[in-house]
Amino acid sequence: MTDTETRQLHLLTFSNTRSAGPWRHPDLDNSTAGVRRRLIEHVRTAEAGTFDAVFFADGLNYGPPQTWAYKNTEDFEPLTTSAALSSLTERIGFVVTGSATLAHPFHLARQLLSLDHLSGGRAGWNVVTSFAQAAADNFSARGVVDHDERYRIAEEFLDVVKKLWDSWEDDTIVEDRETGIFNDVTKIHVPDHHGRYFDVKGPIGAARSVQGQPVIFQAGSSDTGRGFAARHAEVIFTGQGNIDRARTFYQQIHDEARRVGRDRPPLITPSLRVIVGSTEEEAQRAERTAYEYFSPEYQAGWLLEVDVDVTGADLDGPVPASAFPETSEKHQTALAGYRLLATEGNPTVREFLYRTVNGWGAAVVGTPEQIADQIETWFESRASDGFVLQHSWLPGQFETFVEQVVPVLRKRGLFRHEYTGSTLREHLGLPVPANRYTTG
Repeated sequence: MTDTETRQLHLLTFSNTRSAGPWRHPDLDNSTAGVRRRLIEHVRTAEAGTFDAVFFADGLNYGPPQTWAYKNTEDFEPLTTSAALSSLTERIGFVVTGSATLAHPFHLARQLLSLDHLSGGRAGWNVVTSFAQAAADNFSARGVVDHDERYRIAEEFLDVVKKLWDSWEDDTIVEDRETGIFNDVTKIHVPDHHGRYFDVKGPIGAARSVQGQPVIFQAGSSDTGRGFAARHAEVIFTGQGNIDRARTFYQQIHDEARRVGRDRPPLITPSLRVIVGSTEEEAQRAERTAYEYFSPEYQAGWLLEVDVDVTGADLDGPVPASAFPETSEKHQTALAGYRLLATEGNPTVREFLYRTVNGWGAAVVGTPEQIADQIETWFESRASDGFVLQHSWLPGQFETFVEQVVPVLRKRGLFRHEYTGSTLREHLGLPVPANRYTTG
């Protein structure tokens, strides 16, 4: 059996509900009850399609004021949302975004481990280093620290969280009813961490989960972020606009992981926006509908968070060179990605803004076979190990993907027909991490 044959494609899907325009579609119910119902239907559909996980991005502020008039409000907090949805599902994983620069490690470690236990070992943590000033302003912060400093903070934050998750050895709980002893206290470890950024004594008040600990996701693509991911990530979420750049990134991560001594490189799952139709004509019609309902005003306002400013520009004119700052210490990767979207093919401002709906990731519009062709090409050419799908939230689009694209991928031997495990680690083919206090 070849290495390609032993690899398994991984599929995740975004599940955030806050969006730039689709709420305007006449068939969408934008009430709180309607959004909740849509979330439940989406996650259950993903589980029926044997997806690895649903992925919740997050922003710790409501965004620039220029966006407020254009977006719906029900963007539920990821940890709470995932805990609720996990009780309505059995197998699918939940990847939640948590800030390693604005949160506190003890608090977030406890929340994530609780989600992991309540879901039966289906939790993942997307580690981010928050760059938005508006987010920092919500956390009594004096300002946003520079790019590389954020990653130094994240290094220590992650170390603390993992120490807390390892506080209890696997056989700590003895539950001796005769003596009344529940825990063997010799098996409980106190991290007593004193570092440059954090002082956390511990221990945490919970045993390790059935999958050991939540899966670590990370999305850094800058030189510093890539190094962090190569050292720590088990899965990397990234935006790669074309297959050539994706191959280069894939190889860079594998090379860096080897350099730091990892025998197993991270899985790499870029974002992919899909519009699917039973025929090409139907797919193009769905794309036109998505374009009709997207909000360029919202997108222009949102891009201000990454210092891209096209507000007030002629939507049908070229993207002005003044839209981009010359340098940035806050979000280098984002700026490089958006610059590329603004120059390839000389789009109008409106067309550029539509491209940014998927960040700076890839997109494909077509029939189930055409979409499966693209997914297979990226997978087999080592541009990715799978994808985090971003769909348009148009009614029926995600259901069509699961009903029509997933069977094609299964028929080609790329994707599972059914779950073979119950934890997120099992879905992703990842081992249970060793406890640092009982090994070495």
